[in-house]
Amino acid sequence: MERFFNTAGPIQKDIHYFIDPLKRFDLDEVLMLIGQRKYFVMHAPRQTGKTTCLLSLRDFLNAQGKYQSIYVNVESGQAARNDVGAVIKGICQRICDESHILFDDDIAQKTKDEVKDMEPGVMLTGFLSRLSTRLHKPLVLLIDEIDSLVGDSLVSVLRQIRSGYPNRPKHFPLSIVLCGVRDVRDYRIVLSNQDIVTGGSAFNIKSESLRLGNMTKEEIHELYMQHTQDTGQEFDEACFPMIWEATEGQPWLVNALGYEVTMKMKENRDRNVRIIPEMIYRAQERIIYRRDTHIDILIDKLKEPRVKHVIEPILANSEKPVDGLIPSDDIQYVVDLGLIKREIGNNVRIANGIYREIISSNSFQQ
Repeated sequence: MERFFNTAGPIQKDIHYFIDPLKRFDLDEVLMLIGQRKYFVMHAPRQTGKTTCLLSLRDFLNAQGKYQSIYVNVESGQAARNDVGAVIKGICQRICDESHILFDDDIAQKTKDEVKDMEPGVMLTGFLSRLSTRLHKPLVLLIDEIDSLVGDSLVSVLRQIRSGYPNRPKHFPLSIVLCGVRDVRDYRIVLSNQDIVTGGSAFNIKSESLRLGNMTKEEIHELYMQHTQDTGQEFDEACFPMIWEATEGQPWLVNALGYEVTMKMKENRDRNVRIIPEMIYRAQERIIYRRDTHIDILIDKLKEPRVKHVIEPILANSEKPVDGLIPSDDIQYVVDLGLIKREIGNNVRIANGIYREIISSNSFQQ
């Protein structure tokens, strides 16, 4: 089967074109932080390859042989919301399942069974403490979609991690990476009693915050050339400035354009057809018009007052800085969503051509 451009979920290297995920971030810095027993944050907008990068980091660490690394996605806990017990038990079970797949033993499951009667507010700490003691090597825990948790559940997870932190590495994970859309300091958490806490107050042991970047022009070219190498289908070089202007390296958009022009446009499935700029333009318009999930999520975000507050003055006059007029936290929030980019001199602008077209036509709608 031909490989293809991936627009859904983590990369699977046998069926997808891909850029080495370990090159998408500063691996040397990450390894330094892990070696220094740091707890830190990696964040990036949705559908930029975070999960693929974390899975690749997990595999790299386990292959090194110095650590035992476990990846766990906690997004399923979002449905339980403020049910701390359900969320904590779910996270512990996910760690057990992943540990069994990776290491083919029942150490984690037996450990979870020992803490099943603990109160939810200490269960995660107790589980990770016992597990770290019993694993053969120091534990590096990668927690994905951490900001999908809400309210009491999110605060409990953060505080239980913080509680065990002084006991690392023998009795708690040597290093924990929290991954989500935003930096943990930007979390504004509403508890079930309507009290509000910030991520910084709930989790004040973070040492660094690393942001996963977009693809470069060179990486886009490399990705598309994989298709040419596999199938013989060529891209006119004039396509690449158009792809860059439309996407500015946003990974989902880069892959969506590639998939649209090579697979969804049926006439182009004939690999003798050369891809030309007009086809890229048509692919772009089709993606915008069809409103795939990624585009729908973007449009939904435009309804948030906090986002509109930032976007509307940019559309009204994109040449003037908006810092000073709008709270910096609001601007950073929209940057973290991937909707805008900061420029030199505190200018901000819409992140890419596709977003600009979508935002311009949807941002003022009620």
